[in-house]
Amino acid sequence: MSYRKVFLCVLLLVFSVGAQAGSFCKYGDVRGAQARTTTSDPSEENYDMKHIVFHMHVTDSSTYIIGDVATTAQVVVPSLSSYVFELDTCMHIDSAKVNGMVLPVVTTAGQVRTITLPVSLSSGTLFTAEVYYHGTPLSSGVQFFNGVTQDTSSHGSKMLFTVSDPWVALNWWPTKQDINDKIDSVDMYVTVPRGEQDGSNGVLLSVDTTSAPGYATFHWQTHYAITYYLISMAVAPYVQDKHYMHFTGSTDSMLIQNFFLDTTTFYPAYKSNFDSLDQIINYYGSLFGRYPFWKEKYGVCYTTLPGGMEHQTMTTIGVPNTYIIAHELCHQWFGDHVSYADWGDVWLSEGFATFSEQMFLTHFWGAAAGLAHRKTYLTQALNKACGELYVTDTSGPNTLFDPITVYAKGQGVVTMLRYLAPTDSLFFQGLRNYQSAFGLGNAKTADLKAAMENVYGFSLDTFFHEWVYGKGYPEYRMTWDQYGSTVIVKLVQARSCSSYDTTFSTPLELQLHSTTADTTVKIYNNADTQVYTFNWAPTMATVYLNPNAWTICKLLAAARQDTTLRYLSVAQLAVNNVKVFPNPSKGTWQVQNVAPNTSLAIIDARGKMLWQGHSNNGTIIVPGDNLAAGFYFLMIGNDKANTIKLEHW
Repeated sequence: MSYRKVFLCVLLLVFSVGAQAGSFCKYGDVRGAQARTTTSDPSEENYDMKHIVFHMHVTDSSTYIIGDVATTAQVVVPSLSSYVFELDTCMHIDSAKVNGMVLPVVTTAGQVRTITLPVSLSSGTLFTAEVYYHGTPLSSGVQFFNGVTQDTSSHGSKMLFTVSDPWVALNWWPTKQDINDKIDSVDMYVTVPRGEQDGSNGVLLSVDTTSAPGYATFHWQTHYAITYYLISMAVAPYVQDKHYMHFTGSTDSMLIQNFFLDTTTFYPAYKSNFDSLDQIINYYGSLFGRYPFWKEKYGVCYTTLPGGMEHQTMTTIGVPNTYIIAHELCHQWFGDHVSYADWGDVWLSEGFATFSEQMFLTHFWGAAAGLAHRKTYLTQALNKACGELYVTDTSGPNTLFDPITVYAKGQGVVTMLRYLAPTDSLFFQGLRNYQSAFGLGNAKTADLKAAMENVYGFSLDTFFHEWVYGKGYPEYRMTWDQYGSTVIVKLVQARSCSSYDTTFSTPLELQLHSTTADTTVKIYNNADTQVYTFNWAPTMATVYLNPNAWTICKLLAAARQDTTLRYLSVAQLAVNNVKVFPNPSKGTWQVQNVAPNTSLAIIDARGKMLWQGHSNNGTIIVPGDNLAAGFYFLMIGNDKANTIKLEHW
């Protein structure tokens, strides 16, 4: 009789005494989720995980676990003398094997466990390390970052579920917590009492109800590369709700497999929201590319989790609002298919998923719903005057998943990146290219930047420097005047964060308002003080800044009329009104808002004229393809004092 079959025979006895098993650890032990930015021990980087086989024995009424986890890995250093992994101190290791050989000693230093190999393994060698263990993970109630949670729903359904983000996978399985070491494939065997079901990643290959009387073993398998914290299980008296969806414009189909609680509370009030998954998957596919794991499935496991967790192919969710459903679904592209390569880049996951909420709301509920979403998150983003999008303090989940910076500011920066695009189609083409280039792997902010630059056709250095790595946001005071059909708007920019004094360069939208009509115009602000002129006949009442919340910014006071603006010189107005886009550029510049038949010229730093032309109907394309990288000046009119600095890269 194998060791595994012994486990199955004593399951009933073990589950009945699971409460006492918690004595293996004490409250106050080091949990491993504090003050860390990478793996717990550098020796974990000596191998690359390839395949993991889980044998988990659990119930819905306790967090007690009996586990047997076999990790197949490849040596990536010249010589490997020990196998180092992480497992919480609450878990007692019964035995361990490497390549089938039982090794009697597993040393422990906090959550870092070490198996000394009898013979060192050379670079490129594949090996399998198998750990048998049991224990009761510590839990802090129903919340994120527990690792394992056991709870009872409001209508009496018991459940157990895992959430391993960011560093609590070690609470329930022997792991290497490295976001850059994706696991090639996983087999998950979960044994539960009959009447309970398990939802996990990938494809459900079988349900064995005969090997252990009174129990059922669910065998799940995935062949898509997966990050350690996206591996999951959820156990409850579920009913499966499944069907096949069809992709728009294709004969291909995909399994939708949900695990719901069969109660009058759940049906039909909550289920109807999840029935929209097919439509959202097809819609997101049109934006980001086809759902990346379509050859396996997508589904949700409903729990009491206060939110959702984007476990690959099987989201764990406790809030059935459709925009939360849409948020977690988007993570399958941003976070799962393309994972961030550094914890500081977590906005590449959460910022895009939050942005996707407004896309969902706009598409399915209308433009007003999308605008309300943008305004809500804009208000939140303004709550931190020195908020940074790139996370510099990666010591714990509170800073990694800051709702103001990572979520609210993150979605705002994605929205601005879209607003900055030459066309909306190019923005989404850039995102599809990003998915294609880094799918099933990891990416950094620089990788997204390069993907978007490639389709935009100009440098995004300034944008990412200010909005991803900079602090805070621009604050404005605005005045305006009108004489005849000429409207003048003056913007004065300050910064919300006193320690960050870089002038923000960003597109903005103005709404010119009269009692009889309104019009919106797009401007580009890249100076502390700028003046813009427009030709608009209706009698002005006021002007509004950022009415559609495309940009993260704050208006310090309502716009006021200033009649002195009409006395600015014609030359000053001409230069202030001109918009050059993109700048910097690797090709041409588009020059807008220039009076017809105005002479234009490009001169270098020595005053040498390199190109001459005239505006036509207020817009002209200025060539730069043949210019060397560097700085130039666009002269407007015949006065060299009226110039705009150009950058060519």
